[in-house]
Amino acid sequence: MSAISGVISRQVMPACGSLCFFCPAMRARSRQPVKRYKKLIADIFPRNQEEGPNDRKIGKLCEYAAKNPLRIPRITCSLEQRCYKELRIENFQSAKIVMCIYRKLLVTCKEQMPLFASSLLSIINTLLDQTRQVDIQVIGCETLFGFINNQKDGTYMFNLEGFIPKLCQFAQEEGEDEREKSLRAAGLQALSSMVWFMGQHSHISEEFDNVVSAVLESYGGPKKGSENLDTDKQGPQSRWVQEVLKNEGHVKPSPEVITGVPSWRTVVNERGEVNMTEEDSQNPCFWSRVCLHNMAKLGKEATTTRRVLESLFRYFDNGNLWSLENGLAFPVLKDMQFLMDNSGQNTHVLLSILIKHLDHKNVLKEPSMQLDIVGVTTALAQHAKVNPSVAIIGAVSDAMRHLRKSIHCSLDDANLGAEIKNWNKNFREVVDKCLTELVYKVGDAGPILDIMAVMLENISNITVIARTTISAVYRTAQIVASLPNLSYQNKVFPEALFHQLLPAMLHPDHETRVGAHRIFSVVLVPSSLPFLTSYGGIKLPPGKMPVKTAKNNAHEGEQISNGMLARLKSSTSRVYSMRNSLVPSTSDENPVNNLNKETEAGSLRLSSRQIALLLSSIWTQSISPANTPQNYEAIAHTYSLVLLFSRTKNCSDKTLIRSFQLAFSLRNIALKQEEPLSPSRRRSLFALATSMILFTSKAYNIIPLIYCTKVVLTEKMIDPFLHLVEDRKLQAVSTESGHPAIVYGSTEDDSSALKSLSEIDVTGNQSREFFAAEIAKSLGNLENIEVSTTQEKLLSEFLPDDVCPLGAQLFMDTPKQTDQIDSKDNSPMEDTPFFTLDDVFLDSLEGQTTQTTEIVSQDSDLLSVNQLLELVCYLYHSLLLSAFCF
Repeated sequence: MSAISGVISRQVMPACGSLCFFCPAMRARSRQPVKRYKKLIADIFPRNQEEGPNDRKIGKLCEYAAKNPLRIPRITCSLEQRCYKELRIENFQSAKIVMCIYRKLLVTCKEQMPLFASSLLSIINTLLDQTRQVDIQVIGCETLFGFINNQKDGTYMFNLEGFIPKLCQFAQEEGEDEREKSLRAAGLQALSSMVWFMGQHSHISEEFDNVVSAVLESYGGPKKGSENLDTDKQGPQSRWVQEVLKNEGHVKPSPEVITGVPSWRTVVNERGEVNMTEEDSQNPCFWSRVCLHNMAKLGKEATTTRRVLESLFRYFDNGNLWSLENGLAFPVLKDMQFLMDNSGQNTHVLLSILIKHLDHKNVLKEPSMQLDIVGVTTALAQHAKVNPSVAIIGAVSDAMRHLRKSIHCSLDDANLGAEIKNWNKNFREVVDKCLTELVYKVGDAGPILDIMAVMLENISNITVIARTTISAVYRTAQIVASLPNLSYQNKVFPEALFHQLLPAMLHPDHETRVGAHRIFSVVLVPSSLPFLTSYGGIKLPPGKMPVKTAKNNAHEGEQISNGMLARLKSSTSRVYSMRNSLVPSTSDENPVNNLNKETEAGSLRLSSRQIALLLSSIWTQSISPANTPQNYEAIAHTYSLVLLFSRTKNCSDKTLIRSFQLAFSLRNIALKQEEPLSPSRRRSLFALATSMILFTSKAYNIIPLIYCTKVVLTEKMIDPFLHLVEDRKLQAVSTESGHPAIVYGSTEDDSSALKSLSEIDVTGNQSREFFAAEIAKSLGNLENIEVSTTQEKLLSEFLPDDVCPLGAQLFMDTPKQTDQIDSKDNSPMEDTPFFTLDDVFLDSLEGQTTQTTEIVSQDSDLLSVNQLLELVCYLYHSLLLSAFCF
């Protein structure tokens, strides 16, 4: 009856509904079907405000919405109006029930989320503005957390970015009460999902710096681990074993890192809800570490990785948090490094970007911060894996550049005060230690040798810059000596480095030439460093020397006074323990034969072409009017290495003849008075040529020549500045060794040299003809060797290779006042070479810094563009240091 009455009232009598109001069948509600979702919504809210929401009814409403998606806009509209109404009347319990319904809809109606996303975001924004109700703000953060975790694309990326300032404000809420703590945890919880969402869609918000600040403020204090960051006490062999075990997974990472940073899959379940204990979910520090975990996942590309790390670095810079002991930078970056490694990313990118941060404008003004950053880089490098990646090779290159700059700083600190001088000293130490750790992580000497070649390319003609460059490269070569040379194993000397060392050996500055020889020796035969300790004059503290070398050279093991080298890792000690090299034990042994066993196991060789170029280079170097005794010593050492490696060649006889030709020709130049060389240098050249004849004779076992040349060098002192030691090395002698303190190249020294040269007898068994006959006779015992042809070649003059680089430039760039300059620079002469990187080495250069402009003007009338730029950069760095240091 009621159904019929309803039809009549709607179709026949439209006014009946307003007139016949006494009839129940005629009322307005009966003319429309009842909306089920409204009844479901009404049933969810309890009549008693103290009661909670009806979960069963919420489930029914969500099931209804999933089956009737067209009803979702009306449902959410009704919920939105109900929420605003309850907030206005401050009925917050009902508002919480509305948010429970929305969180259930997020899980049940994922596919229909666009139908109610705008409504939900509007409500969340309103909830976050309820500043007087912390509980409501926490609910808004938790709802936003679930909304973000259930997103399938980046449709609402820019809508979500609008919440970041409010969330950062919550995360930085001050106070230790339960309310403030819960608000900080809720804000960081929402930020963790926000950072995860950025990583999922490769998008970094403009507010990311604020996110980093909010996250790190709740990260917690630095972790004081028991690990020993000073690896100087560990031997190189144990260090290498530890690196191998770490790469193979036998060394477990720090347990603090593993337990402190959970995986995102552990934190959030499949429905986008928190899957942790209540204690963790209410802990701001926990959510801060979760945020850092998601930040590490952001770096899918080098660009995004750099963007994330730069934000971290800016935060550390602003708060000066780089201290290794008390700062926040190391624990945070250590966790970041572990997370990047655990996710398959290259952790060397972190080291590379961190070492480049030293050039940031904010860091350049803070010297103490620079020390801390280098220390953090060193500590992080100890936890990295060995891999010759592009990133770690770039980090090594940058560390070498900073080492060179630190030497520059040390040269300019004479008038800057004790505090700045102490900073320069400390900075140089930490950079050297950092470079050592980075080199270890490359694991292969080959790529670093290429870096050394790049640094030597176009080496400056400015004396100070050239010396500091060659010094930095030499220190790197010492460190690399302990690494296996996998790239150039059983191959010739790296061509790139070789063709940069040749010009360096012919550089106008005599100290730079000595350094080039040292680099060549260490790279060519790294396992011979214990031998080079006594042969090349590289002084080491007795405690750092190999056992056998310390015993055999006890009389040469003077203690260096608090020098840099005494605080650095001894490359010689590392190489000796790594390679188990043999060192000469008797004074009668040939230096070439002493190295035979070492070169058999060595990884580098010299090609015939390289040997020919070296002989031509030695010729050009030997007749330079700017040489010092240290130059002649270095030339003799390199000549011995050429002899050593030429014996393994099929054309060793040709090299033998060329070697004797070189020695004989140099001896003739030394005895000619009409030569442009000063008498003191002709005297040293004669000692060099005679020692070269001796070394060659011993290498090829030509007995008659050994006795004849040894008599000349030992029976009478030919040169007070060059001594033949144990018939195997030519060594420069300092003024402290007992002879009168005569300045090398002075007028008095030239007079003494003329007298010594006039007393030399080169007739009879000292004549070139006698030597040639004995050599030809010794070689005649071999097959296919004609004595007459060999003797004729030996009597001809040495002709350098036509393509020997910079042969003529050496004399063009040499100052005309060479003798006078050398007389000043070498008074007093230093026994410790320039390239041992100790304090004596720095003192020998201090005088050069004040004469930079004068030396440049002597080298050439006009500066080239490159020289001018180098000089400007050098002066700018000096002024910057003076302006901002302390």
